[in-house]
Amino acid sequence: MSRQEAAITLEEALERLQLLETQINQLQATISDIESRMNRLSSVEDALINLKDGSSDVLVPLEPTATVIVRGEIKPLDKVIIHAGLNVFIEVNRERALEILREERANLSKLLNVYNQELSKIVQYYNALKAAVEQSLATAQQQSTRQTQ
Repeated sequence: MSRQEAAITLEEALERLQLLETQINQLQATISDIESRMNRLSSVEDALINLKDGSSDVLVPLEPTATVIVRGEIKPLDKVIIHAGLNVFIEVNRERALEILREERANLSKLLNVYNQELSKIVQYYNALKAAVEQSLATAQQQSTRQTQ
């Protein structure tokens, strides 16, 4: 700890702990979202690979929670329509769609590594600050006990 950090009051340290807890929770939620997105991309990639030649009997969810599913047929996948961002969809061949999915997953993986590193640093700082606060409280309690005796 630097001298400036060592000179903070107990109240300031407790406030920092609360802020750090908030940051940790936000980072964990973001990391979870990225991991979910990566898993969805992997599932889509697997589906594009497995459905290359089409399928005569598939179940298609009509909304994200799959409470309504219809039977369908998928023709051989020469072209697919993929979301390009900003509510723009483009038609590309299957191989290009797979490349786009893999690129997005690679970018998310890099971002995930950055967030995990940041989380690790914040957790380390949080634990060090928490230990210092606990030590300070224990010392204050010991001094208080000595004065009352």
